[in-house]
Amino acid sequence: MKTELRKKLREIKVRKDVMLLYRGHVILDARLAKILEEVERKGSLLAAARAQGVSYSWVWSRINRVEELLGEKLISVKRGGSKGGGAALTDLGKELLNMYVENLTEGRTEVKKESILAGGYDPLLEKVVEPLGDRIDLTWSGSLGGIAKLITGEADIAGIHLYDPESGNFNRPFIGRFWLSNSVILLRGYDREIGVMFRKETGLTCVSDIIERGLRYVNMSPGSATRLLADRILIMEMRRMGLEETDPSKFVKGYDVQVRTHVGVAKKIVKGEADVGFGIREVAESFGLGFLRVMWESYDFVVWKGSLKKPSIEEFLEKLKSGEVRSSASELRGYRIPDNVGEIIS
Repeated sequence: MKTELRKKLREIKVRKDVMLLYRGHVILDARLAKILEEVERKGSLLAAARAQGVSYSWVWSRINRVEELLGEKLISVKRGGSKGGGAALTDLGKELLNMYVENLTEGRTEVKKESILAGGYDPLLEKVVEPLGDRIDLTWSGSLGGIAKLITGEADIAGIHLYDPESGNFNRPFIGRFWLSNSVILLRGYDREIGVMFRKETGLTCVSDIIERGLRYVNMSPGSATRLLADRILIMEMRRMGLEETDPSKFVKGYDVQVRTHVGVAKKIVKGEADVGFGIREVAESFGLGFLRVMWESYDFVVWKGSLKKPSIEEFLEKLKSGEVRSSASELRGYRIPDNVGEIIS
């Protein structure tokens, strides 16, 4: 079959899902319905996003879009309180969810997605995968979690941004370290700015301010790629300041306060529960925060060789090499696309 014809056939999609439309716009589909169900059950928008393996920013974006179309709120949010507030469906949210459930075909079974992409949270990756969302399940498990899912056969691709201080390189050293050299290929992705996020009135000028000024820090979960990098940078600053201790928790106020994502870090800072934390520029600016760049980090893709022939994986790899990635990156902040994007580097 000709390559061009194969491409066209892959662009043909079969949808069996119920969708609610308002003036031609989709306001509720299977994914958003699941989010609303989780909000009703858990009383938390963040918990709902985590349960469905999507980012908090993606959920807010979808909900805001629907609320703007309808001119009414789907979710009411309570702020503060001993448990940090919560969320609940409004009357409209409940009515839409009920309407969706009632219109589901009796006995309908959910279509299993063809491929799984797991890894560290990345807004650009969300945009690239969104058109393939009915066939690729995108799960935010962290870089090490993505590799673990590859090893156990639970994922086809892992998106990683792991820094190796010994070589000064990202990602490539870890392929051999996890005995994956014969089972996977490493594809070049793109670069993104990683640094310190802070409220603009804090006036952060350098990383050492975190220690010298006793700023309240919010950390990432143990084992996350961002935490590993942040620990390395904090320890380097401590040594530069003449401190012999190599445990950042001894000098960084709030070091034991942990969240799972860059969005979680930004939320803590916006709420005034912390002053600073590490994350990427796109998240910082999305939340109106200041940003101090520490370095450009590489976000690359580990692909299981046995998955290379899956049509959804083939299409994802084509998107990596196409101008679509550059176009999507131009809509975000803090990204740069190398000339060898999508090429095998290990």
